[in-house]
Amino acid sequence: MSALLPVSIRVLHTADIVTNLHAAVTKTECQRAVNSLVDKELLISKTFGKQIIYVVRQDTIDTAKPDELAAIDKRLVALREHIAEQKSKQKQLTTELASLNSALTTEDIERSQLVPVEERQQVTREMESYKKLWIQRRRLFKDMFSTVTENLPGKPKELLEELDISLDDPIDININPRDLLST
Repeated sequence: MSALLPVSIRVLHTADIVTNLHAAVTKTECQRAVNSLVDKELLISKTFGKQIIYVVRQDTIDTAKPDELAAIDKRLVALREHIAEQKSKQKQLTTELASLNSALTTEDIERSQLVPVEERQQVTREMESYKKLWIQRRRLFKDMFSTVTENLPGKPKELLEELDISLDDPIDININPRDLLST
């Protein structure tokens, strides 16, 4: 019965003990066992009216020595540091696993369909036609603008700035369409 009693400071009652034992012992058997522990001076009993409560004697509880407590504290600090290191390592490995899972595998890359040759040729033809249209429209605008600004007092560049018109001067008009597709 003494092995079932808590080592900490806790007030007990026979009904509590029977409940904690899940009614494996009757209340009278529990009362006899508790009374024998009181007779052996392992428990202290206090009577409050009809209620009797029991407390484990504090002088019988083993206490740790200061050097044992210091050793436990050092071990606790070391274990906390170890836990922090392991959590950091786990976080790093989880991140690495997520990046590896999100990356395409070699099989996925081999199974992926590349852009067909016909589609690439069609895109190149469309780009060439748009480039020709852009050049024609740019030339038409420049011709009209020069006609309008021919007799205009002031500089044509100032009018362009005032009207917020950009001429879209070509940086490299002879750019290869494949270079645009690769970016």
